[in-house]
Amino acid sequence: MSGITTIEEARLRAAADWWLRLREPEVSEATLSQWIAWSAREENLAAFERLGALADDVVQLDGASRDVLRRGLPTPRAKKSARPWLPMALAAGFVAAAAGGYLAWTFLTATVARDYASQVAQRQDVLLPDGTRVALGGASRIAARFDSNLRRVELSEGEAFFQIAPDDMPFEVRVGEVRIRDVGTSFDVRRGGDRVMIEVAEGRVMVNAPGNVSVQEATAGQRIVYVPGQGLQVAQSDPARTASWREHRLEFDNEPLDVVVASLNRYSKRPVRIADPKLAALAFTGTIRTDAIDRWLEALPQVLPLRVEMRPDEVVLSDRGPIARQ
Repeated sequence: MSGITTIEEARLRAAADWWLRLREPEVSEATLSQWIAWSAREENLAAFERLGALADDVVQLDGASRDVLRRGLPTPRAKKSARPWLPMALAAGFVAAAAGGYLAWTFLTATVARDYASQVAQRQDVLLPDGTRVALGGASRIAARFDSNLRRVELSEGEAFFQIAPDDMPFEVRVGEVRIRDVGTSFDVRRGGDRVMIEVAEGRVMVNAPGNVSVQEATAGQRIVYVPGQGLQVAQSDPARTASWREHRLEFDNEPLDVVVASLNRYSKRPVRIADPKLAALAFTGTIRTDAIDRWLEALPQVLPLRVEMRPDEVVLSDRGPIARQ
């Protein structure tokens, strides 16, 4: 290889291997100690920083550019106990000749793992490595795992609105046992325990869940709700109101009170607790403004047969009991 010595090539290979190992979901203390010892040498640390800069360049490419680059780099032959590599000359137009095309291929085919989370009553906007934009609702959490075959995001808590970046690589959102495959679209996903709701603003999605023999399709203006034991249920929705929480409005259409409270608690300064289990199934339809939660709670007894107790550290919803006769 011109422009790079055998020693430099070996150092770059080692730096790339460390770059990948340190991005595994779990990194042991022993691995960290080994990396610290390896990077103590100035030339090793310089190679590692160089690789980090290259990685940033690659993951910031839009989906189309990444796909063009990926097709332009032929797959290297497999080696035992080794990661895929490419001769450096193949990527000369993309990175400096000394960096090497095999390093570019490593970043294009490696698993990219990123975790994102928002706090209670806070929204967070996220830009994923492929250019997909995600808006996280309050107290929400996602984990993104991208590799050469699939762009996968898992929603473990809360709610997220996805605007998917075009790419030949499939994009999938997982919510517990529910799988949502994007077909060029924007959609909202809300999780409340094992219950999942998907609302499509643009395009369409394909949804699969336990209990469903076939995949269910939803297009703009449709909502899919998954309830354990009941499978997938499709209904109409207003695309203009999809992800209305981004405008401080929580919209509910005939949803159980425990689901409503779970959503509310992602925005409430004081947690709301249902004291009587029989209240959980009460159905609620309406709008709650996240900047006026206390006002909604005070008015709730006029809508549902319950009592609201506003305590300093929590709000308790309980059965108001039989009404005494006059």
